[in-house]
Amino acid sequence: MLGILLILLLSWALLHFIAEKNLMVLGPTPVPLRLLQFVLGFVLLFVLSLIAVMTDTLVYSIQWQQVIINPNALFQSFWYYLKSALTEDLVFRGAILYLLIRKLGAIKAIVISSIIFGVYHWFSYGMFNGEVKIIALIYVLLLTGLIGASWAYTYHKTQSIIMPLGMHTGSNFAMSLFFQNNPYGEMIFSQVSRVEINEWINLFYLLTKAVLLPLLVVVIVNHSTKFEDKT
Repeated sequence: MLGILLILLLSWALLHFIAEKNLMVLGPTPVPLRLLQFVLGFVLLFVLSLIAVMTDTLVYSIQWQQVIINPNALFQSFWYYLKSALTEDLVFRGAILYLLIRKLGAIKAIVISSIIFGVYHWFSYGMFNGEVKIIALIYVLLLTGLIGASWAYTYHKTQSIIMPLGMHTGSNFAMSLFFQNNPYGEMIFSQVSRVEINEWINLFYLLTKAVLLPLLVVVIVNHSTKFEDKT
C-alpha cells in the first residue's frame, strides 16, 4: 500500500505542476457509476479470460485436475491482484497517460502507453533471466501491449481509471484460478497434461488470441459508451 500512496503522491505532483489539475482527472467520481464500471470491467475480462482458457483446453487437449478450494486464499488472491493492478494502472493509465493525451492526442498517447506497458512485462516476467528469445520478446510485447492499449482506450472513453482497473483485476484473477502465478496460482484447477501442436499453427493461434481479445474489449467499450451518450 505504501507503493500505491507514493505513486498517488507523484501523480498529484505531475498533474499539479504540469497541468494545474488534481487526482480527480483520473475519474474516481461519481462513485455509483464508477463502482458499476469496475464491476462491468471485472466481469467482462473475467468471462473473456475463461473463454480463452476453454479455447486453450480444446486446442491443446488440456487435462485439468480440481484442487481443494480455499475461500480465504481466493479472497487474498483477489485482494493481491487488485492492488497490483491498481499499482500498474496508476503508472501506465494514470497521470502520465492523461498528460500524454493532452499533449499528443489520444491515439499517440495510447500507443506510447501500450508500448511501455509491453516492455515493462519483459522485466516483470523475468525474460532476461537466462537465454533471451527474440520471438518470445516480440510476442509478450504484442500480447501485453495490445491489452494495455485496450485498457488505455477504455480510460480515454470513460474518462476514468476505474473500468480499466476492473478489467485488469478480472483478467489477472481469472488466470490465477488455472495457471501458476506468484504468489497465487492454480486456485481452483491445476493443469495435468497438454498436447503440443504444430509450431506454426500454435503461433497463428497465439497471435489470434493476442489480437482478438483486446479488439473485443475496444468494440464492447465503444458500443457501451455510445449507449451511455444516447441515454
